Parts: sequence; C-alpha cells; structure tokens
Amino acid sequence: MTTVVLTGASSFTGLWIAQALADEGFLVVAPLRRAAGDYAGLRARRVERLAACAERVFEAPVESDAFRALLAQARPTILAHHAADIPGYRSPDYDPQAGFARNMAGVPEAIAAFAAAGGRALLATGTYFETGEGGGEAAASPYGLSKALTNAAQRELAHAAGLAFGKFVIPSPFGPHEEGRIVWSLFQAWTEGRAAEIRTPAYVRDHLPVPLLARAYAAAVRAMLEAAPGADLAFRPSGFVEPVGAFARRVAAEVRARTGMACEVVEHPQTEFPEPRTRANSEPAPFAAGEEAAFWDACVAYYDEIRAAGLLHATAA
Repeated sequence: MTTVVLTGASSFTGLWIAQALADEGFLVVAPLRRAAGDYAGLRARRVERLAACAERVFEAPVESDAFRALLAQARPTILAHHAADIPGYRSPDYDPQAGFARNMAGVPEAIAAFAAAGGRALLATGTYFETGEGGGEAAASPYGLSKALTNAAQRELAHAAGLAFGKFVIPSPFGPHEEGRIVWSLFQAWTEGRAAEIRTPAYVRDHLPVPLLARAYAAAVRAMLEAAPGADLAFRPSGFVEPVGAFARRVAAEVRARTGMACEVVEHPQTEFPEPRTRANSEPAPFAAGEEAAFWDACVAYYDEIRAAGLLHATAA
C-alpha cells in the first residue's frame, strides 16, 4: 500500500482529499498542528471525521522535529503538502513576504527529510490567484503572490533533492464541511429569511464542487507516482465557470427546490474591479451521471445539520 503524508488535512478541502485518497487505496497519514483537544467548532468535527480515513498524528506541524520524525518512520512515497498560511488571505493588506516566510517555515528541512526517507514526489497546493494561474500572468492578490513565491521555492527544493514536483491548483471549491465561503454566506441569509446580497456579481470565478476537486487530487497523486525525478507537473481542475451572480442564482435554484426557502438573491451593481475580472482553471472536472443531484442533496443536509447545531454563525476555529 502506497503511503501519502497529507498536511492540511483538518481543512475543508483537506478532509475531502484524505477521504478520496483512502477510497483509492492509499494509506493516508495526516500530521496535524495542534493537540487533539485544541480543536473546536467545525474544524473539530472535521478532525473527528478524519479518523475514519487517515492516521492522525497530533502536534506535528511541518516545521517541527515531530514532523521530520514522522517522515522517517512512515517513509511515504508522496508528500502532499496541502497546508498553507491563510489568515487574512482575502485582505488587500495581506503581507506576501510574511506569508511566504510562514509558508516556508521548516519546508527545506522537511523536503530533505522526505527525500532521505525514500520519498519520490512532492505535490504542493497552489491557487488560481497565483502569478501565471487562472488565465492571468500577474498575481490576482497579495496572497496569490505569496503562494507563487512559495511554490517556486518548493519546486526548486524538490528538484534539488531529486524529487518530482507537482502543483495542484485550487480554484473556488464549495460543498459539505466548508465554512466562511460564498455558499456559507448565502445560507446564512436564507435561513434567516433575508435576501443574499452579492456585491461582486460581475467577477467570473471557477466554483468547483469539492468531491470533484478531491477526485482530481487523487488522480494527481496517481500521476505523481509515475513522474520521473525532476519532473514538473501541474493540475488545474475546473468546475462552474460563471459570474459570481450567476453562481449565486445557481445555488439558489438548487436549494429552493430542496427546501422551499425563498432563496432570494440581490445583485448590487459592480463598478470597481480591484481583482482580475476572470479567474478560472483549464481542466474541466465534470460530474458523472447522477452525481450532481446527490451533491446538492448533501450540501443542503450539511447546512441543515450545522444550523441545528448552532454552528452556522460560528467563528472559524
């Protein structure tokens, strides 16, 4: 059985990736930053669910001796580095140099330890807001710049260590186990009987259902197994590419059909465009026949569950 060490597994997308890898027959080892009792809210729920598909190792952040010891013991074939510095990533005041420094803390040592343990490939997570991604040459945000710098450095370190390097580019994922994203804000409004207000309806973005993202990630890991030392691969799964206002209306129609809520959407005129008007990945990742309806059912069930638990307005933990 091929071992994958997956960082960032307590995140929304990380949990789905861990499950997809386990479903594909990989042994997933998930180092976590905090102690078991230090998680709360929806992140604690994700960490609990993670136990069903991965071996959890608590208090083992990338920069720690514990992480390097884990690599030596587990001897993974793939290091799937999905963790990232994201606090305040949407802010125009995000400091890309500081973000780069935080993202790279311990990474050179971790890559060296991974290579020494017999590892073959590093699969890093990128964003379509990076320089050169999403159909644009420039970074779409300071966070995107920090991620571009981070992945350029990781690529060089991986190749210097004799590893294959891959970048998995995340667009705008959504689905069960998320928090604080656009669909989250829609449900917050609709469950209170309010119209959801969309203030940037004209931006074209790539909204990817998270099960399809996780499936594409598992395929990327398979591809990295076949990659030669020094290889440089990229994976760019794509979902619903449309204006944000149109996406909100799409969600409204699916939720209205399943709940009877009014699901009103108000699109405010957009006159300022500090970000690129269009950002999208290039590799369509479609649903198989019959999958899409089940996905929307699961989305509604998830929001019903967290609303009943009093977590729909909770602060991310």
